[in-house]
Formats: sequence, C-alpha cells, structure tokens
Amino acid sequence: MALIDVTKSCLDSIGQISEHIEGAIVYLDAGCTESFQLMGAFPMLLDLGVRAVCSLENMYSLDVVVDWNANFDPARKIAIMTSRLLSDAHRYVLRCLSMHQGVHCCSIFTSISEVAHSAYPDSPLGPDAFREYESLLLQDYEELVKKCGTKSVQSVDSNMQENLTFEDEGWSRLTSTEEDVPSHEASSTGKNLCEDSPRGKRVDLGQKLIVSVHHFPLILCPFSPRVFVLPSEGSVAEACLSAEHEDSLSAGLPSLSTGLPSDGDEIPPAATLTAHFLYHLAAKMDLKMEIFSLGDLSKTIGKILTDMSSLYDVGRRKRTVGLLLIDRTLDLLTPCRHGDSLVDRIFSSLPRMERTSSSASIKGSQAQLKPGPSSLERASLELQIPIGKILTEEDFEIDDSGLSSSIEAFLCGWDSYNSTSRMVDLINLSKKASDEKSCPAELLKGSLVSTENFRGTPYLETILDRSTKDGAILVKKWLQETLRRENMNINVKTHPDSTAKSELKPMIKALAKSQSSLIRNRGIIQLATAALYALDESCSARWDAFISAEKILSVNAGDTSQSLAAQIGDLINKSAFAGSDGKKSGKIRLSQGLLSFQDALLLTIIGYILAGENFPTSGSGGPFSWQEEHFLKEAIVDAILENPSVARLKFLHGLTQELETNLNKTKSDETKETSTDQLEIDDFDDDQWGKWGDEDEDNDNKEQAYDDMQLKLELRDRVDNLFKHLHKLSSLKRKNVPLREGSLGFESNLSSDPYTDKGLLYKLLIKILGKFDVPGLEYHSSTVGRLFKSGFGRFGLGQAKPSLADQNVILVFVVGGINGVEEAQEALSESGRPDIELILGGTTFLTPDDMLDLLLGQCSYI
Repeated sequence: MALIDVTKSCLDSIGQISEHIEGAIVYLDAGCTESFQLMGAFPMLLDLGVRAVCSLENMYSLDVVVDWNANFDPARKIAIMTSRLLSDAHRYVLRCLSMHQGVHCCSIFTSISEVAHSAYPDSPLGPDAFREYESLLLQDYEELVKKCGTKSVQSVDSNMQENLTFEDEGWSRLTSTEEDVPSHEASSTGKNLCEDSPRGKRVDLGQKLIVSVHHFPLILCPFSPRVFVLPSEGSVAEACLSAEHEDSLSAGLPSLSTGLPSDGDEIPPAATLTAHFLYHLAAKMDLKMEIFSLGDLSKTIGKILTDMSSLYDVGRRKRTVGLLLIDRTLDLLTPCRHGDSLVDRIFSSLPRMERTSSSASIKGSQAQLKPGPSSLERASLELQIPIGKILTEEDFEIDDSGLSSSIEAFLCGWDSYNSTSRMVDLINLSKKASDEKSCPAELLKGSLVSTENFRGTPYLETILDRSTKDGAILVKKWLQETLRRENMNINVKTHPDSTAKSELKPMIKALAKSQSSLIRNRGIIQLATAALYALDESCSARWDAFISAEKILSVNAGDTSQSLAAQIGDLINKSAFAGSDGKKSGKIRLSQGLLSFQDALLLTIIGYILAGENFPTSGSGGPFSWQEEHFLKEAIVDAILENPSVARLKFLHGLTQELETNLNKTKSDETKETSTDQLEIDDFDDDQWGKWGDEDEDNDNKEQAYDDMQLKLELRDRVDNLFKHLHKLSSLKRKNVPLREGSLGFESNLSSDPYTDKGLLYKLLIKILGKFDVPGLEYHSSTVGRLFKSGFGRFGLGQAKPSLADQNVILVFVVGGINGVEEAQEALSESGRPDIELILGGTTFLTPDDMLDLLLGQCSYI
C-alpha cells in the first residue's frame, strides 16, 4: 500500500480542477499563495495551461496582459482561489470582476466547505451557501456595472472602494458613484467557456457572466510529505481558538483544559472550521478516521467531527487513520524554548513576507460583538531568504548584459495601458538597476520549497528533525555533491564534523555564478543561504544565549523557588542594562549574546511555567512568595522605564508616549546636573546674591515629581496585571486535568536531566504506542460504533473500543500550532514501531517569538 503523501495529494487536487483553470487568469489570495509557494505548485499551474497567476489582494489592471503561455487571445476566464470565507473575500472578488473586461466565466474555489460557511457564527450565508453567494455576487456585480457602465475605463485599482461591509440582511452595495469601473462585455458564447461540473453550482446572468463556486479543501502548507500546517492568512488559522474568560490565555491558543462542560453557544469559531478542514482532508485522501482527543477544545472538535460522519462514510472501504487531537495549552513550554533544531533557527532568524492585509480590516462574518479580538494576525510562513546579500558583494558580479533593454522593452509593451509618468519612472528604475554592477538585493530573495530535492531526497523533510549541527553538516554535504555534479572546483578548507560560515559562502557563490546554475540548483542554494543566515554570529549568539539561560532556569527550578526567582530577576536586570547601555552608546542593535528586555519577558514566562510544575502555590496565588514576586515586579518596572519601546505589548498599551517622555526628561536632567555641578565648582569663591526664580523652579520640580509618581503608579498597576497573567501560566499543571492527574508530568524514567525532559507529544506517543492508559484521552465513537453500542450491543454484537496503537497510520493534529522540536518521529523510533506512518499537523508553525506575541501581544487576554 502506498505511503500517505500530503504534498502529492495537494498537487493531485490541483490537477483535478484543470478544466477550470486552463486558459484562465488565476488569482490567489495570500493564504493560497503561501500554500502553493511552499508545495512548489507554480510550475504545475504553467503545465496546466494557466495564462497568469496574480495576487487577489494586490490585483492590477495590467494583469490581463500577462500571459505565461503566449496566448494572444483575450482572456475570457478567471479562476479565484481563496483560503478565506467567501464573505471575507467578497470585496476582492467583486473588484477582480470589475477590473476585467470580456470575462465570461468566473470559477471561485474556497478551502472552507459549504456546510462550514453556514455553520460559522454570524455568517450571512445559509445552508445552500455556495448558490446563495453566486446570486449575491452577481447582484452586486450587476448593480456595479449599471452604475459605472457609461464611464470610460480608467485606473480602477486606485479608485475602487475596498471597505465593503455587511448589513443585517445580505450584502451591502458599493455606495460611491465616482468609481471608474470597466464596462462588462456581453457575449453569446459565455456558456461554452465554462463547462458544467457536477461538483460546482452555477448561475447565468443573461449569458454575460457565469459564476460557479467550488470547494477546494487541500489548501495547506506542507513542510514535508508528512508534516503540514495551515496557511497563516487563511480563515482557519486566523479564527479565534478561545473567547476571553478566566481560563483563557490568548485568542490564538485553546483555553485551559479544566474538564468542565462548555456551553454550546460558546464554541470558538476555529473549532468549527478546524473540524471541517480535517473531515474533508481525510475524505480527499480517502481515509476513515478513528478519532481520539486530549484537551477540552480538541474534544469539542472531535465531537463535531463525529457528528459529521455518516453511515455512508463509515461503511465505505477506506484506509483507516487514527486521528489524535491535542490542545497546545497542555504543553506551552516546548514552543517557548529554543531547542536544538536548525529549522527552528531558520524560521526564527530570517525575515518573513509581510502580510498582504490586516485581519482587523476584514469585517465580514468574523465581526463579533464579544470583547476581544475577532481574528488573529499570524506570522507568515513564507521566508525572505536574502540571497542578494551574498551575491551582491564586491567579489561577485552577475552578468546582466541586456537586462536594461529587456526590462525597458517589456515595460514599453504596457505603454498603451499605462500613464506616461509612471511609464517613465519604471524605465528609469530599470536603467538604474542595470547601471549597478551588482544585482539589486530585493530582486534576489528566495523562499523554501518543500518539493525541492537532491536526487529524490527532499531537502526540507530531511533536515526537519535534525539538530543544528547535523542539519548544517548535511547542507554542506549537499553543496559539495552539487558542486561535483556541476564540475566546479573551489579551494575551501572544510572540516567533516563541523560547518562554518567561511565554508558555506564560497560554495553558494560558486553555484550561483551563472544564471543557468542558479536556476538549476535554486533549491540547495536557497536552503544553504537560509542556514548560513541562521548560523551567522549575529543570530546564533542570541539563540545560544537563550539556550544557556533556559538551562540555568531549569537547573534552578530543580532547586528552590528563591534561587529561581533570583535568576529571573538577574536576567531582567541584565536585559534592562543592556538596552539602556545600547541607547546611550547610540547603537540600535544589542551587543552579541545580550538579550533584550522582551527576551527576558519570554524567559520569565518559561520560569513561571517551570515554577508551577515544581513548586506549590504560595499565599500570593503564584509559585513564589510575596517578597520574591515583589522583587521581580520592581525589576520589571525599572526595566520598562529604561526601555519604553516595549510599550507595544498589550499590558502597556497607551503608555508609549508617557514612557518615552519620561526617559527623555531623565536624560536631560542628568545632562543638566552635570553642567550645573561644573558651574558650581567654578564659581564657588564668587560673591553670590542668590538665584532668581528659586520658588518657580521648586514648583516645577514638585509637578515633575508628581507626574513621575503618577506614571510609576500606573505602571505598577499594569505590571500587577502582567503577574496575574503569569499566575495563569504557572497553573497549567494544576488546572489542566490531563497534567494534574500526573500521567504526562515529568517522569524520571524518561530522563534524569530536567532540561532534557521530552515534550508532551513525545511522552504521549510513547505511552499510546506502549498501550498504557492515558487519563483524559477520549475516543469518539463513529456512527456505526454508536449503533453497535446502543442497539446491537444487547444481542452480544458490541464493538470493542479501538486502540490508537493498533492503527497503521496516525495523524496528530496540534490545535494551536507545532514547532520544530516536537520529537514525534523520535518517539516513533524509540517505541519500536517503524511500520506506523505518522503525519503531524498543526494550526500554524510556532517560534519562541510567536509564543511571546501570543501570550503578551495584542491577541493575549492579559
């Protein structure tokens, strides 16, 4: 039986819609772009006959003239693919239709199912969501064409109104009458351009425009054939995982698993969307799920999945997969720590692609009346690998002969569609780029692609579970093998058991020397450049400093609460000193190896989680005594006064200006005191009649002292709220029922060193595959299973409860996100079950910086 390959299933699903995208301009939203980039789907789109691939959010009127396949006939079809709810993508879809003339067929593909659209809270669409949306879209489009049909075609992209909102009944209309929208051509052959499909529904508006909406479930981001996450700008990843209440930490994390029943009306939106995604993922891959869950939100998702199952689905002969749902809040320590993972270092060090749209501006069906954020802003998964910084140095020159003339000729082809002033600017830009001896760095930014491979071995999959050292050595080995294959010889001293920056950079430059070699070996060049950037001293020093600090905290957590509190306070004080010293010296960057105050806050979070697992709760409600916690509070207050830039954190919202003003006054006072002391020394022997205005100066000093006191009091109140939030984090083991029962706590049989204790996923898989009981692990019976239990059970035909260890395929989905050191494959290897196929998925990919933003940023419930 063939191995399960998530990436291959995604690419196959694209091939299944070839009839809709052949000869069409394809518009991808940010989530789909992220997914297709990571899985390497763009060459496949070209092979399927797509005219062009464009951005849905950043569409442009000249998209229609771009053609990959040299087809000079005017475009009559467009295909729009979105990872959002139709209500959220509506304004972009409407603008796209209004921008193109002569389009007869519009196929819309959404990753959100029709049932999920109708089940989503506050959704304007009903049970027949796709057909309803087709009608509403055509109504909006028809009205827009009537309003603007008599006007000439102008620059639509700059004048189209983007803020479409929803009314209580249906969709709102564009109210502006000054928008320049191209008139829509009628065509009697419109119906023939979009063939009927049994899976889609269509509405025909007088043979002018045919709109069909389809479900396309496999929009995800695969890191390997068996590891995936959801697109960062998709509706599923952006939906809130918890509402604000006593046991919730962040909108981007599940609530604490207290075991208490939750009201059906308070089911988080992400639970519904995640359940539907998993259901259709399994259906698309022809898998039958046996569902297990650990954690309150995971149980809710499991129940929704069970309710979605039917006798038809269960009765079909499908391959069985064990689905294990786990709440991320059962183990926050693993994603907060800086583990020994090259992939983690790469994602934490490299810049990410900027978000194309703010989730706050998307009002649609995600607008909620409840307090707290209605949606999240996840960090993009698309890395910006700075290849240009390596290739544009003095000792490297790229052959750009003819580049300027090519760009100018290409831009002149658009002259009839564009304004003269903009045309001149673009041509001048192309000449400026060609005049430089080095290629502009912004034109040479790479990104990781999971399908890039070395002789059939995928790069990203191979290093996914490797340590930093092993992964770097493997990258160097691939570089050396690629150089041999290209018959390139370079004089570089290499060490077989280590990797240095001086070894990787010459090999990367040699492979990128010519354009043909750069294109041919782009996979290893991009990965090696990413590794080089992550291993650079400016990035690795901070990471190593984190590892050292986390080891010290773990050792102190095994000692006493006093030593742990003292260590946390020392880290805070050092970070405050480093930040203030850097500002006084005029340097923006901290010295190598020194941690910033925000880094110290992340270490404080780690320290409180460790303290909650090792020390009993004291009278103050936290793991430390009142004196120890007071010492930490004062240290944080002093650090904030020295580093007002941290005011972007949620618990300091609104204090940015006051903190910066206070710091500037403090610096000016220090300067004045220095100059005054010098004057008093010089005039000590002079006859003084006294100083004029002493009383006014005293009054100013009193007002200043009063303002300073008010600021400190306000700051102490904010810090008190911070520590209440830290108390929640320290109560994870006590409030989370699966952890409280002790089955997944720290165990001496797993490791003798407290720092090397494995994460929750490792311990859980070891216990499950060893067929040990895991309290809190719930099995969700299928429809047939419930029928046997309730009906046929009385005749002795009861169905035995299945075990997850008996499954040949296990799909682990972490609700809230995964990181690069989950150690799932290691648990599989040590359990002696190499025959099991393990698939790991999660809501998103989490780095330690992402965790700090979730727990203390704008989406936190602090």
